[in-house]
Amino acid sequence: MDRLKCMEVFVQVVRTGSLSAGAAACGMSALTATRHVQALEARLGQPLLRRSGRRQVPTALGERYFCECAEVLARVDNADALGDGGASAGAMSSAIARPVGQLRVSAPTTVGSHLLMPIFAEYLRTHPDVALDLALKDRAVDLEEEGIHAAFQAGGPPEPGLVAHTLRGVTRVACASPGYLSRRGMPREPGDLAGHDCLGFRYDDVLGRWTLAHGGRGAAAAGDARLSAPNPLAQLQAAVHGMGIALLPEYLLAPEVEAGRLVRVLEAQAPLSEPMHLVHLAGRYVSSKLDDFVRYMVAKLGPEDCAAATSA
Repeated sequence: MDRLKCMEVFVQVVRTGSLSAGAAACGMSALTATRHVQALEARLGQPLLRRSGRRQVPTALGERYFCECAEVLARVDNADALGDGGASAGAMSSAIARPVGQLRVSAPTTVGSHLLMPIFAEYLRTHPDVALDLALKDRAVDLEEEGIHAAFQAGGPPEPGLVAHTLRGVTRVACASPGYLSRRGMPREPGDLAGHDCLGFRYDDVLGRWTLAHGGRGAAAAGDARLSAPNPLAQLQAAVHGMGIALLPEYLLAPEVEAGRLVRVLEAQAPLSEPMHLVHLAGRYVSSKLDDFVRYMVAKLGPEDCAAATSA
């Protein structure tokens, strides 16, 4: 069978959620559409679709294959359109190089919804043929297993097998509500934190600690905090309600300080900067849409002299 036709049928089935509707969109019977999808599955050696209630939905492999097929078909349409009106070589090159298709992108919930969303909005305005499928998760993601094209990761070094692009770090600042500080007093140095309620954080069900250094000494907010939360938004609300001292990203903290709901503490200490990377799988073909997305994000968020490194 014609492979492009099989891809077209598969894409229509996924978009409509139905073999019969996908077949109708392609001008064929449901039985013929089934055979086209089965031809792809035989070629790949794995199922691409599964039934969920009355709908046909893609498997994990099917989701990734759908994105690639949609891009291939869009590029074929672009190439066919170049024949209209005798397009110039420059126009042809521009059309062929234009990123198209869907990108599945992962980021921590607060980073994605607050720090990155304005940049995503600008990216989509300038890339009308690309769609972003955001997976906002406060846990480590398996790019291959979950069909993620690119992931923003905060914290430690990326895992092996990933190409990592260094971005600007996320600045974190200690803060508390005026009410809490009036009751418990203002800490003057990191060692004073031992006498305060420090709000903890939890990532992937692991309780974290945060540390501020001063003059070669350090003080850690231990894991026995009276309240621990899995994301900064919850910690922010806990701090606003006077539950303790939190270590929050500057982009979340600034509006609350301006409104008088939170106060920066330990301002004499250098703010903590949590590293952030944009990663994708190593050793794989990088589509034009992924390459363009990475370049765009690094240009917007990357530090000077940023570089890509492959984790061994």
